[in-house]
Amino acid sequence: MNNVIYSCYFGSYLAAVAASLHLGIIEEFDSTKIVNLPYFGKLEQNQWGKVYYVGDDESGRKIYIMGSKKAGRVVEKALKGIAKIYNIEETSVVFVDLLPYGNVFYTLGCFMLQRLNLKGLGTFSLMMGIRKSFGKMRDLVENIKISV
Repeated sequence: MNNVIYSCYFGSYLAAVAASLHLGIIEEFDSTKIVNLPYFGKLEQNQWGKVYYVGDDESGRKIYIMGSKKAGRVVEKALKGIAKIYNIEETSVVFVDLLPYGNVFYTLGCFMLQRLNLKGLGTFSLMMGIRKSFGKMRDLVENIKISV
């Protein structure tokens, strides 16, 4: 059985949304539900690189999130290498880098939240970015659920 790790720069925005889509916690874009998701906006810089369990899907796969900054491809290769060392099937963990699903609104929102501590404006911009990417992320998650 394959487990899935959704990853984005911080691990607590796009990854939290994708994991929640996968688990059926959310189905449509709803900013109120999104800001109340488990882990949404709650991971600090010292938590990047750690894997956090979010739940089990209907097929029994374990769903995780993590922040990997811009190192998603490196993390994916490392996971496959570690699996090989321990004679574990490389496909037992599916790593999904969500960095390509970010956009200018998302990036600006993250900057305002993380660097400038502008909660209201940052959250507004972040939600605009997530709304813009939501359909593509939902399609990605559905494809992962089917193919894994």
